[in-house]
Parts: sequence; structure tokens; C-alpha cells
Amino acid sequence: MQQPTYPGKGLGILVHDVGRLMRRLIDAKAQSLGLTSAQWRVMSAVYRAEYQKQEPLNQAALADQMDVEPITLSRQIDRMQAAGLIERRPDPGDRRAYRLFLTEEARPLVAEFRAIAGECVNEALAGVTDAEIDLVNDVLSRIRANLVAKPEEKHPEPERPAAAKRVKETNLT
Repeated sequence: MQQPTYPGKGLGILVHDVGRLMRRLIDAKAQSLGLTSAQWRVMSAVYRAEYQKQEPLNQAALADQMDVEPITLSRQIDRMQAAGLIERRPDPGDRRAYRLFLTEEARPLVAEFRAIAGECVNEALAGVTDAEIDLVNDVLSRIRANLVAKPEEKHPEPERPAAAKRVKETNLT
């Protein structure tokens, strides 16, 4: 029996593999800074929120963003706070929560890490044109928007070829 072809054609697996391989490459190169993968992920997320002028992250939002349990992240942040990399400040809107900030001591590490990550991205993008990068960014941004949208905000499904409709309409479970 022939396996059905889905419209995504292995996109999910490919995106997962690329992300995993990028993290592996960045982890290997970031070891020179003495940062673990978990530490650079926390510092990068806190930096991005600050850089993009967003509300400072609290631990619950960061745990959700990183897809880790809040208690696991809390222990990680305890260690990073003890190392002088992260500062917790009370959240003015929720007295039970803390917002996260980079310390001045962490900022040079973030700058070095960003340079290493940039080198890794450049290495991964060898032979890829700017137009291709723009297209991939656009498509992945729309996919992300679809995945995080509330049901009432989701876009109508685009018209698909008849064969793809048949696959979708067939209950294969």
C-alpha cells in the first residue's frame, strides 16, 4: 500500500532536525564561554525581550517559551543568579512573580555568544541566497503565527490541489 503524501512533505521533521543541528553546533562553539545550552537559551531569551523592547520576561513565561517545567527553570535561574548572570526583580503586576534581567556582568558574555551564534548561522547558510533566506523567514513566520494563533484568529485554509484535499479528508487514525 502506498503511503499518503501530506502537504507538508516532511517539513516538521526537517525544521526539527535543522533546529537540533544548529543547537548542537552552537553548543559546541559556546563551550569556550563556559555556558551550557540551558544558560545560553535563558540569556538569549532575556536579551531578546529587552532588545525588542518587550515586557521583561517572568519565569513562567520563559518556562513556557523554552518548553521546560517551571521548577526546572527556577533551579537553573537560581544557579545563574548565584553566578551573577541573571537578576530577579519583583513583578509589579504580580507579587508572586519575578521578572528576569541580565546583569552587567552577563552582557559581555551575551555579546560574545551572539558573535558565536552569528558565525554558526553564517556557516549553516553557506550557499543560500538572501532571497531564499527572506522566503524561508516569511514562510516560517506565517507557520509560527498559525501555530500560536487563537482558533478565532486562524487564517482560512488556502485552496489545495484535489489530491491534498483527499489526504486531509481521509481519516487515517
